[in-house]
Amino acid sequence: MSEIHKVLFAAGGTGGHVFPAIAVADAMKTVDPEVEIAFVGAAHGNESNWVQKAGYRFILLDLDFIKGASLGRKIKNIFALPGVARKAGKILDEEKPDLVIGAGGYVSGPLVAVASWRKIRTAILEQNAIPGLTNRILSRHVDKIYISFEHTIKLPEKKTIYMGNPVRAKAIPKENRVIEDAWKTSCMGTELGENPIHLLIFGGSQGAMKLNTDMPKALAKLSEEERKRIAVWHQAGKNKLEETEKSYKEQNITAKTTEFIDDMGAAYQWADLLVCRAGATSIAEIKAAGKASILVPFPFAAHNHQEKNADAMVEIGAALKVLNDDVAEKIPEILSNFLNHPEKIEEIAKAALADAKPNAATDIAKDCLGLNEQ
Repeated sequence: MSEIHKVLFAAGGTGGHVFPAIAVADAMKTVDPEVEIAFVGAAHGNESNWVQKAGYRFILLDLDFIKGASLGRKIKNIFALPGVARKAGKILDEEKPDLVIGAGGYVSGPLVAVASWRKIRTAILEQNAIPGLTNRILSRHVDKIYISFEHTIKLPEKKTIYMGNPVRAKAIPKENRVIEDAWKTSCMGTELGENPIHLLIFGGSQGAMKLNTDMPKALAKLSEEERKRIAVWHQAGKNKLEETEKSYKEQNITAKTTEFIDDMGAAYQWADLLVCRAGATSIAEIKAAGKASILVPFPFAAHNHQEKNADAMVEIGAALKVLNDDVAEKIPEILSNFLNHPEKIEEIAKAALADAKPNAATDIAKDCLGLNEQ
């Protein structure tokens, strides 16, 4: 029986940090239903909604951002760090966890650091091929580091374990599932033609304005016959739906648009091909779902880690890569090629599935719950 009775997860900012943490938490509850789990997060992102929807208690840790902020705001935030550390310490005093896991984002920094100073067991999840600043700093102090890419760089080797990026069970397609709201209308607004492609477009939990504006332009460049064979389901992102719908209307393209897709498993099952950012969580889900993808790395990601993530997929034949500024110009040619050679979609999908680690969440959960049994 595990000696870990209570776990605090610290994750914030984006779904790329929060969803893997939820996946591990769910796996922990499966492995040991008695373990108590809570999440610590900030007020800036959407983490409180995601965490509470998943059925976990959410504890607020007030924290402002440093990276990307103005000089004045950075100075203010740095001077506020001792107060944040005190708040983190208070949470630890009240919760008394046996294990604290940081899944990335600035909120994980102070909580994991203070837990480490207090000799509480700690671990971090690193989703990207190039670790973020917070995890690079924490890696020197935590007990274990779980990485998603085999060749993740700049982390202490002795405590680093390659297990893959945890994927939520709800993001994995189920066999023989009937999708009641499956989209069956082509880009032309007609019934789908022969040998169609179901195209799923999304920009991560926050959406991607470049995909929202340029994918309608790319689809409009296809011939009428090609557009009759493509159905589009597009996740626009928070507060971006209206502008995305406008982009499709301006190009006279018919698509199913939504702000956020709660049931990604259903969306992946519907899709034949994905166009999306190259965030680590998206890549892990693409692999687990066994789907072909055109990855469009976010060019302003820290240390350009999204392009490194995409390159790792391209290297094994599990995806194609298109740069941010080339979406409208290059994707039409790729789609035409796939329509003429559908077997290429299947080849890429098989390569993605072959590199999947669908048991990553369970493997990490079991290892975490045994941390203090060494």
